[in-house]
Amino acid sequence: MSIRGFAERNLKVAEATYRKYERTFGLVFFLSGILWDALTLRRIDNLVDNLILIGYLLLLTSVLLVDIRFKGSDAPSARLKRAGSWVRPATQFLLGALLSAFLIFYSRSISWATHLGFLLVLVVGLVFNEFLNRRLSSFPAQLTLLFFCSVSMFAYLFPVAAKFMSPWLFRAALVVSLALCLAVFLIGKRAGRVKHRRFGPLEIWILILSALAMDFAYQNNWIPPVPLSVEEGGVYNLVSRNGDSFELEWDTQERGFFAPEYARTFFYTEGDPVYCFTSVFAPTQLKERLYHVWQRYDSSAGEWISTDRIGFDMQGGRSEGYRGMTLKRKVGLGEWRVIVETGEGRILTRIPFTIVSRTAELVVERRTLTR
Repeated sequence: MSIRGFAERNLKVAEATYRKYERTFGLVFFLSGILWDALTLRRIDNLVDNLILIGYLLLLTSVLLVDIRFKGSDAPSARLKRAGSWVRPATQFLLGALLSAFLIFYSRSISWATHLGFLLVLVVGLVFNEFLNRRLSSFPAQLTLLFFCSVSMFAYLFPVAAKFMSPWLFRAALVVSLALCLAVFLIGKRAGRVKHRRFGPLEIWILILSALAMDFAYQNNWIPPVPLSVEEGGVYNLVSRNGDSFELEWDTQERGFFAPEYARTFFYTEGDPVYCFTSVFAPTQLKERLYHVWQRYDSSAGEWISTDRIGFDMQGGRSEGYRGMTLKRKVGLGEWRVIVETGEGRILTRIPFTIVSRTAELVVERRTLTR
């Protein structure tokens, strides 16, 4: 038997086995994509990781083009039939790998109170990819997922490459993604995959509305500010620099393994400074001005009142994050928080704490942390 005949026979056996256990194999493809990302992804600015993800996006586009050609052909060849039969599992694996990678990268930049919706979109996308994968044969669904994956990738790749962050870089990601999907749309239209409707192709309307929705979400700070991510942050009684290290000191009554390494409750004496320390990861050579926005909760008005917005310049590249701190002396008792945000107001995280009066009978423990 020739090598070609041997390969074709084994390919048919593999295809028959897959068809028999399609559901099981679908779950395997789904979990393997997530596991592969969890084991291999390192930093959001890692060249090898990003080249792999770009390769996934190009492969996903190629698979969709194969599907267009297969379904648009009246008499597909045996080779095209064989390739078409693997479109669904290939699409499922590539989407699982991409969406899980974005989930890993974006979750590191999430402020739960602000960006939870976007995280849920990624999770829903993963679930849709696994349990509703038969819908992936729909051309509008394919284009929508391709557009979402493309925007999610370019939204952090452009700032990494440009070494700065800007709303126009996000809009550039939208334009490039639209151009990619429109090219696929035109190929699909030529192959007869587009249905003619009274108000125009459904695919075009979906792409336009998706682009507008993502731009609206970005402007309203619903999309995490990738590629930045907060490694840690908290308020302290004293922050001092010792060479290349920061000494963090705070008083606490909390003990145990799960006690936070910052002052969740700040014991205050009139005139004491309150320090906020944060460590923010940014890709190498990316420069950004960060701000600590100090806010006090006004219970009578039922809203947060900003008292100070203190900025400092950040230089990326340090794996443990760029360390910066601000301090405030005149504070009142009650609920406080510090919002860590970029120059354009994109929220990285919120650090809540309570300021209470330090009394003579109060027993606290002074703890120290080096960063």
